[in-house]
Amino acid sequence: MRWAFGFLFFLLFCSLSNLVAQVTTTQGKIVLDQWLQNLTTQYVLTEEPPLSREKEQKEFIRGQELFSRSCIGCHQQSGQGLVGSYPPLVGHVPNIVNSKNGKEYLIDVVLYGLEGPIQVGTQQYDGSMPGWGKVFDDQQLVDVLNYVLSAWGNKEKLASDKSFISLDDIKKERKKVLSPSAVLALRPHNLSSSYVKKPEEDLKELIKNYDASHPGKGIHAQYWEPIPMEMYWNPKNFYHPPQSIKGEVSRSDCLACHKTVTPGVFHAWENSIHGNLEAIRKLSDQDPKAYKKKELAEVEKQLHSQGILKNHEQLKEVSCIDCHGSIGAQKIRHDVDLHMPDRVTCGSCHVRQFAESESERKQKWPHNEWPQGHPSHAVDWEANVNLAAWAAMSERAVAQGCDMCHYQQNRCDGCHTRHSFSAAEARNPLSCATCHNGVDHNEFENYMLSKHGTIFQAQAKNWNFDVPLKDAIAKGGYTAPTCASCHFEYHGEYSHNLVRKVRWAFNPTPEIAQGIKEKQPWYQQRKEDWIATCSACHSARFAGEWLETADQAIFDGLKVQEEAKKVIEALYKDGLLVGQKTNRPVPPPPEKDAPGAFFQLFWAKGNNPSHVERVYANMWEHDMIQHYKGVMHANPGGFTYSAGWSVLLERYTEIMDENTRLRNRPHESQLSTGDHTSLLSSKAKLLFGIIGSSAGIILLSSSFGKSFGNKRKKK
Repeated sequence: MRWAFGFLFFLLFCSLSNLVAQVTTTQGKIVLDQWLQNLTTQYVLTEEPPLSREKEQKEFIRGQELFSRSCIGCHQQSGQGLVGSYPPLVGHVPNIVNSKNGKEYLIDVVLYGLEGPIQVGTQQYDGSMPGWGKVFDDQQLVDVLNYVLSAWGNKEKLASDKSFISLDDIKKERKKVLSPSAVLALRPHNLSSSYVKKPEEDLKELIKNYDASHPGKGIHAQYWEPIPMEMYWNPKNFYHPPQSIKGEVSRSDCLACHKTVTPGVFHAWENSIHGNLEAIRKLSDQDPKAYKKKELAEVEKQLHSQGILKNHEQLKEVSCIDCHGSIGAQKIRHDVDLHMPDRVTCGSCHVRQFAESESERKQKWPHNEWPQGHPSHAVDWEANVNLAAWAAMSERAVAQGCDMCHYQQNRCDGCHTRHSFSAAEARNPLSCATCHNGVDHNEFENYMLSKHGTIFQAQAKNWNFDVPLKDAIAKGGYTAPTCASCHFEYHGEYSHNLVRKVRWAFNPTPEIAQGIKEKQPWYQQRKEDWIATCSACHSARFAGEWLETADQAIFDGLKVQEEAKKVIEALYKDGLLVGQKTNRPVPPPPEKDAPGAFFQLFWAKGNNPSHVERVYANMWEHDMIQHYKGVMHANPGGFTYSAGWSVLLERYTEIMDENTRLRNRPHESQLSTGDHTSLLSSKAKLLFGIIGSSAGIILLSSSFGKSFGNKRKKK
C-alpha cells in the first residue's frame, strides 16, 4: 500500500508544479483557484458550523427559558393559549408578521401591551396583555420574540428570514410611546378576514333530530316493561304526571307549595342561578362568574326569537313552572301538563350546549369499530335499551342500575344536579364519580389515585370551580387537570362534545389496536389531539412518550385476553364445559348463548355460565378495561398490581388450569355416548369387591372366633 500512496503523492506534486508554472498568468490563477475549490469539496470531511447557526441556537434556548418563565401561564407551553381568554401563538404569530406592518405591531404588543377585543380565526378575545418593555431588555425581547417565531412549526410558515426580530427593530419601536389600547389600533386589518361566523343553531331542527333518533324502549321493546322508577330515567317515554293534585296551579302556587312540601328542592333552587338572575346581572366584570352575564344574554336572545320574551325584555326568573310546565307559562294543569325536564327542556334555553352535546352523535369510526356516535353520553340510553343482556333480565329492579347512569341521553342533571344545576359542581371530579366508577369503568378511582388526583385532593380547596374551564389554570388556580378540563377540551376549545379525542373507546378491541399500531391517520390525529391537551402542563415529548407506553401496555393486555378467549371458545366448541351436555339452560331471550359472554355477568342458571366462563367474562369485561383505564389515567396500581395486569394473569392462569383439567377428565360427552359399558364394568368391579371384602371379613371373623375359642379351652 505504501507504493500506492507514494505514487498518488508524486502525481499530486507534478500537478502542483504545472499549476504553479501557470500562476503568473491570470488564467493560471483561475485554474489554481478552481482546482483548490474542487479539492476542498472532495476531500474535506468536516466543517465547523457557521457562527450564525450557533448564535441562533443559543438565542432559541434563551428565548425558551424566558417564555417558560413569563409567558407560559397565559399562552401555555404548547403555544395553544386558552380559548376565549388568551389567543394562540401557534400559526397566528406567522400570520401577524407576514401582514403589512405586522412585525412592528408584534414588537409593540410585547413592549407596550394590548387591550381590547381581537379576533383570531373564529374565536374572539376581549382582555388585556401587560407590556414587557420595562421587564425585558432589548436582547431578551429579541430572544423571546424569535423563540415564538421559531417554535411549534411557526418558522416554516414565515414569509422570509426577514421576519425575525433584530436589536435594531426593538430599538426603533422603543422610541414610540404607546398605550395598550393604542397598540390595538395598529393591529393589521387582515388578521380577522378569515373569520367565518358560525351559523346560529336551529332549535327546532335540534329537537326534531333528537326526537327522531331517540330509541324509546329500544329494539328489544317486546321483552321488557318499564318499572315505575324508569319514568325518571326516561321521562320522554315513561313519565306521567301525578294525579294527587287536580286542576290549575299558578307560578306562585308552585313556589309556595314546594317550600313546605319539598323544602330541600326549594332551597336548592332558591340558591341557584335560576333563582337569582338579577344577581348575575349585577356581577362585576372581575367576578369569576361574570361570563354568566353573556350566557344569560344568549338565553334571552333565544327566548326573543321564540316569542316567549318581547324584544329587549329581560328574563325575570326561571321557576318551577318554566321547567316542569312550559317556559314563560303563568298557569298549568298539574295533573295533565306537568312533566319531568329532559334534554329538550334544558336545550330550549341552553341551545348552544344542547347542540354541542348532540354533536357527539356525528362521530364516525374509520372502519366501523363502533357504531356511529358510540360510545358517548349522547347515545348512552340507546346503548342501554338495545343491549340484549339488559333486556333479557327479569330482575328489573336490578337492571335499573344500568339506567341510572345510561340516562344522560335523556337528561342533563346527571352532571348538573337538580335543583341547583351548578356548573361549578359539574366541573368537580366528584360529580363524575357516580357513574365513572366500578370494575368496568373505574375512571374515578384511577384518577383519584393518580398524581393528578392526589393533587386535586390536596389542593382543590384552593381552586375556584366557578371560573369556566378555559380559565381553570390562569384564573381558577388549578394545579392539576380534572376530568372536565381534559375531556371537554379540544385544541383549546371547551364544549359539551367529549368524544373528539376518543381513541380506545369504552374498552379496547383488537380492531382498534390494529388501527393504533398501524398509525392509521384517524387514530394518529387523535393521538396528536391528546398530546396538545397534555401539553398545557407537560412537554409534548413527555405526553407523546406516555401515550406510546400506555398503548403498548394495552397491546400486552389484549394479547393475554385474546389467548384466553381462544381457549374458552375451543372448550365451548368441543363441548367440554362443565354441564354443557347435561345442565346448560339457554339464556332468556333476546340473549343467545355464547362462551364467556356479557350476559353471564348478570344471569346464571345451572351450569350456564360454567366457572371458567365466568372467569373469562370477568377478565375481558372487568380486568382488561381496568388495565386500560389505569394506564391511561396514570394510576400505577390500577394497571399493575391492584387491577389490570396482575389480575389478568391470575385469570389467565385459572383459565389454563381449567382447560387442562377439563381436557383430561372423563367428561359427560364420553359417558353419554360410548362409555356405559365401562361404567357398568366399574360398577360390577365395585360390587364384586364389596362382596369379596364382606366374605373375607366373615371368614376372618370365623377364624378369629375359632382361634379365640381354642385359646379359652387351653386355659
